[in-house]
Amino acid sequence: MGNDEMRKKIGFVLLSIIIVLGVTIYFGRDKEQKEETLFKKEAIEFWVVSDPHYIDKSLTDSGIAFKKIKQTAAGKELDFQKESWQAFIDKAIKQKPEMLIITGDLTLNGEKVSAEKLAELLKQLTDKGINVFVIPGNHDINDGWARKFVGDQQEKTEVISIADFKKIFADFGYQNATSYDKSSLSYSVSVNQRYNFLFLDSNIYPEDSQPQTSPTTGGTIRGKTMKWVKKQLKKAKEEKKKTVVFLHHNIFAHNELLSNGFVLNNAEEFKKVLADYQVPIVFSGHIHAQDIMTETVNDHPLTEIVSSSFSIAPQGYGVVTLNGNSFDYQKQENTHKIPQVENYPEYIKELFIEDGKRLGYTQLTDAGLSDSKKLDIASEFVGQVNYRFFSGNDFISDEEVEKIKAEPGYQIIADNSKFLKDYIDSIIQDKNQKDNQLKKNLY
Repeated sequence: MGNDEMRKKIGFVLLSIIIVLGVTIYFGRDKEQKEETLFKKEAIEFWVVSDPHYIDKSLTDSGIAFKKIKQTAAGKELDFQKESWQAFIDKAIKQKPEMLIITGDLTLNGEKVSAEKLAELLKQLTDKGINVFVIPGNHDINDGWARKFVGDQQEKTEVISIADFKKIFADFGYQNATSYDKSSLSYSVSVNQRYNFLFLDSNIYPEDSQPQTSPTTGGTIRGKTMKWVKKQLKKAKEEKKKTVVFLHHNIFAHNELLSNGFVLNNAEEFKKVLADYQVPIVFSGHIHAQDIMTETVNDHPLTEIVSSSFSIAPQGYGVVTLNGNSFDYQKQENTHKIPQVENYPEYIKELFIEDGKRLGYTQLTDAGLSDSKKLDIASEFVGQVNYRFFSGNDFISDEEVEKIKAEPGYQIIADNSKFLKDYIDSIIQDKNQKDNQLKKNLY
């Protein structure tokens, strides 16, 4: 065979391969675009948790350094998280919701081993047929605060990179995704014939090739991600489906003093996008306080449900039933037992109230109050009111507010600390709607 004939034959073979590959890719792409729903049925139940801030036991010896962290952890329970999560998982396996959704801050400060161990716990759910969906929070990716606590020292520990997050949590959302955003850790899921769920990465963190930094509190829906979001919402609207959105940061200011860094930097733009495509419900976390709020945006009622942190009392979680156009949300509390603590729910409640009391004591002593009796009364008052707010029990009448303001603790605060009084005034009453339940029709 001559060289020319050989070249022609090789060229023909290569062309044939290219044609076959082209046909395969073309039809493969069509197959990928044919969207399969996660469920065939209309009635589904899912649970929503936020901000568990899980830290694995291997990262602490419960020494001096860890005790200091616990004192500055804003009331988080960090000693028995594995046992608490196991009890929660056992409950889920028994009650069998279709899904568990976690809206960010999966780890305390982005420790890779914490993510891996939490994933091991969550695998028990997927092994039993319960789908798990997660998104990162501002403490999860390339967090320069990731630490191991040894004696009186803090040691740096391996962080969760972007690539790590995709790998560790591959079975918790990403495997069921119908679309991925290439510029973030966002993805969408076709739940059934009526609903799509949109899981958004709203965090600001360094790329894997960049130096790690302290976590950025604020968040945004980045430009390329916003385009992808609009594409997903448009597609759902064309299919006459409703989209429910999940992200870490808030779209509304749920408290006048807890908005900077907690509300999306581009919330106004994002809310208009959601309203344009008639998104009815948004779930978020981040502020650690249970709250439900509805605003009318461009003549569209948009509701945001913020889940309190699962790392603090009362370990609230949302139980949601979607059935056709009916939406039913009820906040539940993880009132379970663990062998290490006689009354775990009361233990974590006291832990959180004590943190509020420390806040009151510090602010009042800094303001110059030295009367120990008054300090005790006012600090106890702060602890109790703080707990009511974060657990979502602050939707009260004006008469109840007046009774609270007549208490000695409030009077002491009003006389001694403007900062503390302003804070208490901001959390004492929620006037818009109940924070622990919501029923509405979404169509």
